[in-house]
Amino acid sequence: MKIQDIARLANVSVATVSRVINNNDNVREETKERINRIIKENNYYPNVIARNLSKNENNTIGIIIPDIKNLYFASIMDGIVNEANRRNLNIILGCSNENFELQEKYIELFIEQRVKGIIIAVTQNSYDKIDFFDQTSSKIPLVLIDRKIDKQMPGVFFENFHSVYRVIEKFIKYGKKKIGFLAGPQTISTAKERLEGYKKALKDNGIKYDKKLVLYGDFTLESGYNLGKEILKREIDAIYISNNSMTLGFLKVLKELNINSENIKIATFEDNEIIRFIDEKIVSYNMPFSELAKKSIEILESLLKNDTSDTTVEISL
Repeated sequence: MKIQDIARLANVSVATVSRVINNNDNVREETKERINRIIKENNYYPNVIARNLSKNENNTIGIIIPDIKNLYFASIMDGIVNEANRRNLNIILGCSNENFELQEKYIELFIEQRVKGIIIAVTQNSYDKIDFFDQTSSKIPLVLIDRKIDKQMPGVFFENFHSVYRVIEKFIKYGKKKIGFLAGPQTISTAKERLEGYKKALKDNGIKYDKKLVLYGDFTLESGYNLGKEILKREIDAIYISNNSMTLGFLKVLKELNINSENIKIATFEDNEIIRFIDEKIVSYNMPFSELAKKSIEILESLLKNDTSDTTVEISL
């Protein structure tokens, strides 16, 4: 069904239907109700992309995340969707699956569709792609979330370094001395910052850094499982695991080996209901995803007004 069909059924002009779809107040309430009823009865959905292409201004933003299956990024996405709905913004979503070329295609597609701007959690191999992001940000307002690149750009990020530092310091105060660390890919800024927080906390508290207690994974459940089996051979008394997926893999190892988690102090970066359900004693942070969403859209709107002040925000945990 086309907009012309809706106009014919409602006995009004196409322009009147268009005004109703775009929430224009210059339509009588009775007419508006009739048109909306016909739209609902006929399951008519306006083509947002086509509308964007037909005018210079639109109300749509593009969102790109690297892994929609990961509860962490799904929660980030949920926060942005809720905030966008609150502001009457439309969203087009892309998932890069940690593939830079696919991420590049989504950005090009969103620019072609004339979205207002793009909010993006970059792929793990984006850190040194400065030229690409410089060129992109010259074409369209771009806001980074969660992950940084090797240049300061507008964005909203969680406090990684200090968050890990505080947890490791608490472990040490509890008397823990052999603290293991399951790190994420060091091509990702969040993984690098978390590892640096671990190292600095050890140094500041007089504990020598032991590289044998640090194993590197890829933020997946499988790597948490495989690395968990290895690090448990090293007689650790506490462990910090860099994300929730790896934590679930580590907990699977504990279950298989019949090891009581009370014997090892466990911490991970982000809290979620699955980990709480399995073991509520795991130390983690309650993530302010709604704040990240609010700040990222605020920064995007500032960029649209050519206001570049305060365009980088770090959220404390």
